[in-house]
Amino acid sequence: MERPPRPAIQLYSVRESTDSLPDVIRRVADAGFEGVEFATRFFEADVDAVADALDETGVVPVAVHADLSTVEAAVEGENDLLDRLDAVGCDRVVVPHISEREFQTRWAVRSLSYRIADAAHELDAHDVDLGYHTIRHDLYPMYPGVVGQLFDRTPVPQGVANLGGEALARLRRADPRHDPTEIPSKSGFWNLFARTTPDDLFFEVDVGEVTAAGFDPAAAIELAAGRVPLVHVRDVTPTGRFGTYENADPGTGAVDFDAVARAARESGTEWLVYEHDDPTDPHQTVEDGAALLSRLCGGSETDAPGEAARAEPSR
Repeated sequence: MERPPRPAIQLYSVRESTDSLPDVIRRVADAGFEGVEFATRFFEADVDAVADALDETGVVPVAVHADLSTVEAAVEGENDLLDRLDAVGCDRVVVPHISEREFQTRWAVRSLSYRIADAAHELDAHDVDLGYHTIRHDLYPMYPGVVGQLFDRTPVPQGVANLGGEALARLRRADPRHDPTEIPSKSGFWNLFARTTPDDLFFEVDVGEVTAAGFDPAAAIELAAGRVPLVHVRDVTPTGRFGTYENADPGTGAVDFDAVARAARESGTEWLVYEHDDPTDPHQTVEDGAALLSRLCGGSETDAPGEAARAEPSR
């Protein structure tokens, strides 16, 4: 029997809180979260006070989000990221975003995979694992053949390349043959997965981003089974404009959380990490997220399909 994931929260969700980071940790612990994932405030906070709050509450530091350039600088001794990870007892760092250009051609993904492998090997000496947080554009179709070479070899404005990728994604979603349960081999995500090893890279699948790209997030989790210790639980809803999506309160949008929870359990996911990019009230979103993950991580209601296990946010 699969072990159900544990509940954690990405602290970017409460970035507008006026509480200190140690007090935020205490607040989320009181709400029922067992883990936290750090974002920007981690780099400015008193790391000893953060470590004390983690020890006091028993909350686990599941990962820290840091740009790839920050990670690369850290292994060269140019910042204190590794010292901070060590101080709080965290052994995972996740790259939250990589430029769309890095996923638009096979050559670009190959180059990115080498860069990631180099960073991962350097992190091994510090017993730290490297992960990548999925973004919708890494599921957009890659440019084919000659077009891809044009983007690789000429200074095409990035905005033009991005618009082209978004247009290809919209055309794909409109195609009646499009199967949202099949992650295409001609996508950046698939290629990055294929070009890296479990020792190089793990994945943090953001189910809202996968949904916004036009795919079933359960399929993305299943593709990365064994390499997806963290899943971002986030909701999105269609805007009605050109196939785009926007943030939504948990349970009001397009994400099938029941299917996500089942796929996570079956794929060996350790943590479901709640995130809300644009909450109305940062304190209320802590309570809403805790209620949602209490159901999803419990494993009982998520075995039945449908709407029953969707969380209703407080109003």
